[in-house]
Amino acid sequence: LQVPQWFLKTTSLKEQVLKRADEIKWYPEFMKIRLQDWTNSLAWDWVLSRQRIFATPVPVWECEKCGHAVCATEEMCYCDPTEDKPPVEKCPECGGELIGCTDVFDTWMDSSGSALYNTFWERDPELFKKMFPMSMRPQSHDIIRTWAFYSILRSEQLEQSKPWDDVMIHGFIMAPDGTPMHSSIGNVIDPIPILENYGADALRYYAATCSLGIDHAFREKDVIRGKKLSIKVFNIGQFVSRFIKDVPKTCDSLRTADKWIISKFSKVVKAVTEYLDVYQFDKAMKEVEGFIWHEFADNYVEMVKARSDDAVRYTLYNVFLGCIKMLAIFQPHITEDVYQEHFKAIDGNKSIHLTAWPEPIFIDEDAEVEGDALSKVLAEIRAWKSERKIPLNAELSMIEFVGAEAKLLETSKADISETTKAKEVIIAPEADLTEEVVAIKPLHKVLGPAFKAEAKAIVAAVAAMDVADAAKMLQAGAIEVEIDGNKISVGAEYFETEKRLMLDGKAVETIQVGNILVLVEL
Repeated sequence: LQVPQWFLKTTSLKEQVLKRADEIKWYPEFMKIRLQDWTNSLAWDWVLSRQRIFATPVPVWECEKCGHAVCATEEMCYCDPTEDKPPVEKCPECGGELIGCTDVFDTWMDSSGSALYNTFWERDPELFKKMFPMSMRPQSHDIIRTWAFYSILRSEQLEQSKPWDDVMIHGFIMAPDGTPMHSSIGNVIDPIPILENYGADALRYYAATCSLGIDHAFREKDVIRGKKLSIKVFNIGQFVSRFIKDVPKTCDSLRTADKWIISKFSKVVKAVTEYLDVYQFDKAMKEVEGFIWHEFADNYVEMVKARSDDAVRYTLYNVFLGCIKMLAIFQPHITEDVYQEHFKAIDGNKSIHLTAWPEPIFIDEDAEVEGDALSKVLAEIRAWKSERKIPLNAELSMIEFVGAEAKLLETSKADISETTKAKEVIIAPEADLTEEVVAIKPLHKVLGPAFKAEAKAIVAAVAAMDVADAAKMLQAGAIEVEIDGNKISVGAEYFETEKRLMLDGKAVETIQVGNILVLVEL
């Protein structure tokens, strides 16, 4: 069914649209190519009208006799020509009756004016001057050819300007298998159970992990990870609250660990700010999460649990407050809870969302090198204790760090002692280690078949020997035992030895951390 339609000339304006598009920053940049391809491919003008009931009326009256169209004046917007009188009583061409148009506008006629409407165009000239062009348009990639194109066209025609400085193009959230969600297929993810099970912050975390410009399959495991991050932040807040009763003053007695985490934090602030400035939310989220979870919680917090000095108070306060400020744009609810409970009374703001964005405190490359070495050795010692089922708070007699890089730990002896519960901490370029056999065990699978009835007596005889004497025999090739008056030589292949390292006559265990050898005396 062919029906007469209203058109707006667009094919003759393609170059103007492309020129304005070049003035806009596109995120991701390759999305501008879609607009360029669409614009260059246009072969017909914009069909403005639709034959529907609900939409913005086309403000036109048509002459019954000659078909001449009379448009509403600017002062008449918005009007309904089916109810409102035309600006003139009769057709100016033939004097015929004017009948109101029953067509309505294409929805993109309304949407394309959003940048103008939201900046108070034609309603508040002063405010419009301040706000237009808008800073940024967020939208999906599927409507570049409509919303983005028509918005640029509209602003160019009315204001000879771009509608916004930046345009941020995101993709779709797909079903877990990567296919589009459709109710008819039955693969739509209901957000309500997700919110009830994991919370809004967890879902926002997942959304923040999605890169711009591409579609993403829904991943419930990422929502779960977001909830775990919220819980982690809550728990850190409980720990930090023990140290912050007021705003700590600038501290001149920072330890290496303090300088290390502050320098790392300052770099994260810088990186996150740069990522957010170009709408790379996924990379910003990764930076914040990684720092909070690993450097701060897993390492620094573990280092300082035994401390209560001004330096640790200053560091915990400033670094953790900065962390929740950065995280607040991704997880606004848990960060607000933590702020209200632990920071509001001393920081003075009504909400974390009304606080200033964090700034880098300082960067100290030397402290980072030393702190990296410190965090690695402490993490390995904790893991070593855990593997041996030694309580983390169990005391150690001595820890010695050996190697050229061990000197990096020289300024951190106090932190090492407090964290590992070591009574003595030694830093040395080398160590005089010796190896001592502490047990000789028979290999029954080979000893039995070889010596048969005598095997049991051989085992008993070796067990009764001095371990050091038996070890010397093994080193010579065999152990000699006497069974029923007969001397029997049993080769080294029938035994295995258990050895231990000795340092100054004391048994030690070793942990290799990069180029640093860690010697532990229980």
